[in-house]
Amino acid sequence: MTAIDTEIVPVKRMFDVNLFGPMQMVHHFHDMLIRSRGAIVNIGSIGGVVPYLYGSSYNATKAALHHWSNTLRVEMSPLK
Repeated sequence: MTAIDTEIVPVKRMFDVNLFGPMQMVHHFHDMLIRSRGAIVNIGSIGGVVPYLYGSSYNATKAALHHWSNTLRVEMSPLK
């Protein structure tokens, strides 16, 4: 679907799954991850970095996940 034809409700669901789901997991399990020296692995997409046609909404979710994950890495780095 083109960016100008975007329907908001399905995009909100996509953000719930692709971005807010990982955020909630980290929020709930961060203490356990720090204690166990565990790793957080988020599944990204090249679409979060390089745009492609008809992928604007999906690409936006993956770009947000990419940047949030990078910030999380920087913030949690001293906790190793």
